Amino acid sequence: MSATTTLVHGGPVLDVRGGTWREGAAVVVENGYVTQVVGREAVPHETDAEVIDADGGHILPGLIDAHAHLMSRSGVEADADLITRSVIDGVITARRFIESGITTVRDPGCKHRGIHTLRAELAAGRVLGPRAFTAGPNVVGSGAPTDWRNVFADGNDAVRRAVRLERLAGADFIKLVLSHTTADSDWSLCLRYLGDEEIATAVHEAHLLGARVGCHCEGIDAARAAVAAGVDVIDHGLTIDAPLAARMARQGTVYVPTLWAFRTETHLTVGRTITEDQAAVYEERIGAVHEQSVRNAVEAGVTIAAGSDPIHWIPARDVLVCELEALTAAGLSTADALRAATLGSATALGEQDRLGSLETGYRADVLVVDGDPLADLRALGRPRLVMKDGRVLVDLRDDKKASEALWADIATGEPASERQPEIWLRRD
Repeated sequence: MSATTTLVHGGPVLDVRGGTWREGAAVVVENGYVTQVVGREAVPHETDAEVIDADGGHILPGLIDAHAHLMSRSGVEADADLITRSVIDGVITARRFIESGITTVRDPGCKHRGIHTLRAELAAGRVLGPRAFTAGPNVVGSGAPTDWRNVFADGNDAVRRAVRLERLAGADFIKLVLSHTTADSDWSLCLRYLGDEEIATAVHEAHLLGARVGCHCEGIDAARAAVAAGVDVIDHGLTIDAPLAARMARQGTVYVPTLWAFRTETHLTVGRTITEDQAAVYEERIGAVHEQSVRNAVEAGVTIAAGSDPIHWIPARDVLVCELEALTAAGLSTADALRAATLGSATALGEQDRLGSLETGYRADVLVVDGDPLADLRALGRPRLVMKDGRVLVDLRDDKKASEALWADIATGEPASERQPEIWLRRD
């Protein structure tokens, strides 16, 4: 083994496909990639490789958040103040994510294209944080209210131009805003912002340009239109019935439910976007329906990807763990939940052959945690070491005080900022 080789060992290694631990294994890393996972006894006793001893920790792939906003959401008005604040927020949030074991983020919407610049700075290592795949401004019809307006597109030709514009501007994937269920109708009315033909045109054009398509989707009609059009990823998908779930499974449509972000309890206690008086109606029309949608998808064999869609601008460090807990409450096993936050999320990005697993040829994104997350997902909130592309970015193995301080902060579930997106506040 060469001096450029790194060995990570000292704890069991997660086989995310099988949902089991491989005891006594070592992850061999060269030039930013995993070259093999071998039994520790297969490694020469005398080696010039760098050795990272996980010392009893559990070793798994870095987590992937399939729906997280680093800088700002797509559903706000972009002015100088927002852009300035969002740059600061992005640097802070990126650091908090990597310190929490999230090595890759799928960012499905920012009001301004500065998100692509942040992506480049993260890739270059000038900003500490996860690898980012970014959509930038979303494509939406002009019938949407102010807080959803990004790139207006009315009619097939305008949609086609909008997709080309965003791809040319640097979008890794295209994000459409299809529909929204309105609170002022007690969540009984779902408005459509793009028609069936417009959705199909957007998907066709994006695929011609080599880009995947995700969509903000609420309501069964929009979901059916999206799947029929060949959308790659359904984001939120508040209403997915059993027949639609079966079609998603057949087509390989990935589902990012962001279940925790839409739960009744989350809106009551974390977002404070509904009142106690509204809770019962919200639960009946959104919360319970959404959870059943996830159950339908699980039953059908749909690929689930874990996305946090955090409510606050600088969210709590445990938002992805909260999502995994919500997914297990909806029928996923802990192994399935970990797969959703690794290979499932990688599949949402179209990167399932490069990210989300510790296998030969995969990016060397390695997370070492204190405890067994298959037994208790909260073990993910106790990171000891985080490696991205074979580089150690967080190492708390020998700093008990620092590690306990980080773990305590993660355990509080407190955001770093009380500020919430204007999307919750503006409906004009």
